[in-house]
Amino acid sequence: RLKIVSPGFQPLPPSLPMKLALLMLGLARGELAVCPGEGARYEDFKCNHDPTHRVCAQLLDGEGQPLDWGAKGNFWQITGQEAFQWDSEIRQNHGDSWCICMWATARLIATVGCENVHLRCDATDVAYVEKSYIDGGVNLQPAKKCLQQKCPGLSLQHLDDALDVSDATERLASASAARVFHLVLPAALALLMLALLALRVARGRGAPASRPEIE
Repeated sequence: RLKIVSPGFQPLPPSLPMKLALLMLGLARGELAVCPGEGARYEDFKCNHDPTHRVCAQLLDGEGQPLDWGAKGNFWQITGQEAFQWDSEIRQNHGDSWCICMWATARLIATVGCENVHLRCDATDVAYVEKSYIDGGVNLQPAKKCLQQKCPGLSLQHLDDALDVSDATERLASASAARVFHLVLPAALALLMLALLALRVARGRGAPASRPEIE
């Protein structure tokens, strides 16, 4: 059996289909959700504008009071910001959450543990955090690892970091083109053979009938 191999063809990695499926799932979910309670500093109330405020964290409980993040207290107590506490502004905005810094998120997780932080995955720019490494001099690895646990449907890195999404897309396009070539070439050859056969039959039918020779 003849096997046609196009130049430069590379097999797809096993993890690529799942990564692309999750990427399409993220796209299907649409734009980033509003962070309920965020102030007027962002006109659309979303955590995807400046380089650091990319995490939507729930800071108030169901009664509109500061929500405890484990035994060490609430967000403002843990971060030492009680003097600047803005919970009243969050209540005025009819919400319970706020866009917080990536570095603050990483420190909070390192302090109280991932299980004690309250994040809104649909309003957190997970992709931006995952491609970031340092913010405010703080290593973001704890934040990235926690997001992979809490927001698996939006995280691509929880599968593996072997391929960058852009590289995966490029390889998929290249591989797809090669596979199309493999499918089209045999079909084109078959059509060519049929056309030649049809032409030969047509010529045979159009030939003049033989007449008997007159002696």
